[in-house]
Amino acid sequence: MKIIKSIVIASLLVSSTMAIEPIAKEAGWSGFIVVGAGHLVYKNNEIAGNRLVDVEDKTIDDLGSASSQTTAIPVLTGTVRYTLENKKTEIFLGNSLEDFLRMDATLALGVRHDFENIGVLGIRLLASATPTDVWEDPFVTGTDRTSTERSSAGFGLKWERIMDSNFELDIRARNVEFDKDLNGQALVNTGLAGTIVPGEENSGARYITQAQQKLLEREGSLVSAEVLYTWKMKKSHILIPSFKYLVNDRDGDARDSAENEVKITYIFADAKWLVATSVYAGFSKYDEKNPIYNEYQDSKTYGGGINMTYKKPFGLENWGINASVAAINSDSDIGFYDTSLFITSLGLLYKF
Repeated sequence: MKIIKSIVIASLLVSSTMAIEPIAKEAGWSGFIVVGAGHLVYKNNEIAGNRLVDVEDKTIDDLGSASSQTTAIPVLTGTVRYTLENKKTEIFLGNSLEDFLRMDATLALGVRHDFENIGVLGIRLLASATPTDVWEDPFVTGTDRTSTERSSAGFGLKWERIMDSNFELDIRARNVEFDKDLNGQALVNTGLAGTIVPGEENSGARYITQAQQKLLEREGSLVSAEVLYTWKMKKSHILIPSFKYLVNDRDGDARDSAENEVKITYIFADAKWLVATSVYAGFSKYDEKNPIYNEYQDSKTYGGGINMTYKKPFGLENWGINASVAAINSDSDIGFYDTSLFITSLGLLYKF
């Protein structure tokens, strides 16, 4: 799997279903907002933060695994919905509640309609709510690296309650763009191509040619398809196994990959608590070898998380106290791309 993708990579860990957030039964406005703060411990060589969070690891001394960093993060998410008079059609803007439980910061504008026995069909436009800052060239050593913005935009199609069953299909397609992508430039024409960079005997990093650098270009497209099944075991207990297949088609062939992700989510919901907990595992296979390391960037990823909301604290109607913990580890065949993350957050949720 790729690196953090943003500070919200824990989106892969905690899932929900429309059993939690169906189309509103009453026409008019509804939605939710969550405000809070969190603590993040992470290890990553490509992410520089975003507009809300800065990363301190601007300078690295070698091209091996990243060192651990710690930072505070803000939590701000929500969605606004408008249900039409027919009570079967909904227009929405923001993060859905299920995406919030995944801690996914994607901003969506779309519409859903309940076709009864056929299911609920929805289409949405997708964009980065907060563009991620990455390093123009993460392979610069011994001096401060320069950050640049990475953003994505596309669309999503979702079919919930397929043919009145418990299956759900979620398809997403996005274009990924960088303000400036100089990936690998520091190793171009600064030494004999193919020879080990001095001091990089442990990492195995090599000098590359201009043509080889093109294999590292990061712009391109990202397409995923996820199938979920919602098993309502008892009144307050739900189990959701899911499988996702994701294809990265980037301008650089060494950045093209196919990823498989399996996740099992357990949800407990009653009058006072909403708890979603997940375990996750995935692996990725790359099309071409990374020219800097002469290795494929294949990786194995695993993690878990829990998101809890205590409803109506102190008798306050429509309010909730929300807390989450998530951890993820991605072990790449190239140490430079190893990623780990541990995140905790606490906030207030208001539903209207």
